[in-house]
Amino acid sequence: MFIMYVDESGDSGIINGSSPHFILSGLIIDGNNWLKYLDELKKYRKELRKTYGLSHTTEIHANELLRVGKIKEYSNIHKNNRIKILSECCIKFTSIFSDAKIINICLDKKEFKENHDLQTIAWERLMTRYNTYLTLSQKSKGIIVSDNTENTKVKSILRKLRRYNSVKDNYGRGHYNAATTNIIEDIIPRDSKDSYFIQVADVIAHTLYRREYPKGSLKKYNVDKFFNNFKPILLLEASKYDKEGIVR
Repeated sequence: MFIMYVDESGDSGIINGSSPHFILSGLIIDGNNWLKYLDELKKYRKELRKTYGLSHTTEIHANELLRVGKIKEYSNIHKNNRIKILSECCIKFTSIFSDAKIINICLDKKEFKENHDLQTIAWERLMTRYNTYLTLSQKSKGIIVSDNTENTKVKSILRKLRRYNSVKDNYGRGHYNAATTNIIEDIIPRDSKDSYFIQVADVIAHTLYRREYPKGSLKKYNVDKFFNNFKPILLLEASKYDKEGIVR
């Protein structure tokens, strides 16, 4: 059994004032290794508490580490140290999950029209790639655990794909049904503050955003390069059009 933990960066709206992107990042782990990963994450959180004074109960939230908003505990940590925490997380998470895989869906809104449903597009692409990964993993089954999102809509997307998923034939012979039959159950929603695993997915998604749409004031801290640490565990097969397997 595999588990994919998912979080997003940006919003799915295509209106003035919305983010320039919509990103979904999925961390795929073998359920047999779940307890090992959890123990490693707990051990690392103790290290962060000892070095930076970050409580093990405080959520690791990439955007908040860069700019304190709702998580007031971060106010007690100097900005330079918060950025160090984010940088170190990228390195440490790659080490902890060295035998895991990451799927990234990165939609640049300039490439879409106003009537496009980016949430549906992104989730369909993520679910399809995950199902393909499961198919190639000796017919294994998998579930999805996601940060609280529009659960009813995302649930409907998965239920539809489980019955019919139209995929273009590589040989130009039309489309065929590639139903996502290896993903079982509805998506399981979790509050990110209660899941170390979803917090890892948050760091992945947000650092990808910071690389794709770098902010000048953060470049001096090399924030736009943090995502590169995840390269060893990216699922390159997710896209044949991108050298890092990012689905665009």
